[in-house]
Amino acid sequence: MPEQKLSRESFERAVNSIHTEARPLDRARFAYHFENGSRDAAIAELAKFQNTDGGFQSLLESDTRWTGSSGLAAMKALKVFNEVGAPASDPHVQALVKYLLASFDEKASYWHALPKAANSAPHAPWWDVKDDLGRSEVESPVFPTAALAGYLRAYPSLLPQGFLDRVTASCLKYLEAAPVKMAMPDIDTLSVLVNYLPPTERAAAVQKLKTVLADETVVDPQKWDEYNIRPLTFVHSPDSPLYSGPTVAVNLNLDYIVSTQKPDGGWGLTWSWADRDPAAWKLAEQEWRGVVTFENLEILTAFHRISR
Repeated sequence: MPEQKLSRESFERAVNSIHTEARPLDRARFAYHFENGSRDAAIAELAKFQNTDGGFQSLLESDTRWTGSSGLAAMKALKVFNEVGAPASDPHVQALVKYLLASFDEKASYWHALPKAANSAPHAPWWDVKDDLGRSEVESPVFPTAALAGYLRAYPSLLPQGFLDRVTASCLKYLEAAPVKMAMPDIDTLSVLVNYLPPTERAAAVQKLKTVLADETVVDPQKWDEYNIRPLTFVHSPDSPLYSGPTVAVNLNLDYIVSTQKPDGGWGLTWSWADRDPAAWKLAEQEWRGVVTFENLEILTAFHRISR
């Protein structure tokens, strides 16, 4: 069976959905990657989420609507700074790094995802900061810390000597000791970290993550409409260190992405918290659909699955 490609007309519908439905930030990210848009325009949109303490509003992660600063939001912001190549001289980057250095929990040796104050705003149940835990169920010694350690490698001049090596070593030690059955958010942030490590420093971590993914990845396309790990969840291009080649599962996942585009040009989601707060979820869903549509177009482009 020949591989499916997104037609030119379908691509244009996806572009139109981003232009009309996505957040201005995600429109600017899309423009940067697909339309020769400027880096400065993307940074300017991201900067609208920056707080006076240098951190970023937590609602950068659309499943929480809290506007206070957090490690979670810092992770989201640094991802954008990395993808558009924001320089260390950028004042928004400098302010964020200062926030991160000030908010690092030295005793625990990691960044917290969200403070309890975030409970005051509408949010998904997985972002509840529990009284008994003092954190949300998603937070761990590597979430969001491993991803932050990966993204911060672009800005060594702004960090104290040895700080990043120490944080990275702690995350890799966690991965080495972790069972093969690992929480999805941990896999997510550790995958980011290995993407940014030099090949000589990531070999063991990549092998462990490949073992984890071999166990955790759902390969049955009939189950991909549920929230789970698909073959391309953490492999966004053939250049990913976690990519093992064009397997049947990878090709099926690419076909699945092409075939599940919605009539409005975007893609649907596999999660919801509409039962908790319908109005807040409606806004979050629209924002997320813009992000997912943009990311799907990136993946299809990287694997040459868009007809030009």
